[in-house]
Amino acid sequence: MSSYKTEFYNGPWHAFYSPTQHKYSKEHKHISNKNRIIYTNFYRLKDSNETVEISCVYNIEKYPNPNDCPFYFNDRIYLGIVDKWISIGDYVYL
Repeated sequence: MSSYKTEFYNGPWHAFYSPTQHKYSKEHKHISNKNRIIYTNFYRLKDSNETVEISCVYNIEKYPNPNDCPFYFNDRIYLGIVDKWISIGDYVYL
C-alpha cells in the first residue's frame, strides 16, 4: 500500500478541469501553499509535450477508470492522463 505522499507526487493521473471548481476554489480559498492560494496547476499530457491546466487529478492506480474518480462538479472536463507536474497555474499571494 502506498503512502499519501507517494500517491500524491507520483503519476500518472487522470486530469480534470472544472470552471465551477476553479471559481469555488477562489471563493472559498481552501488550497494554500506557503504564501499562495493555488487554484489550478499545469501538467504534461502523457506521451505528449502538450501542457494542460487542471483543477484536479486522481491517481490511476487507485482509480483505473476516470468515471470512478470522486469528482463532484458536473461541468468537469476530462483532459486525459497526465504524467508530470509542470507549474502552478492560477494563484494569488496572501
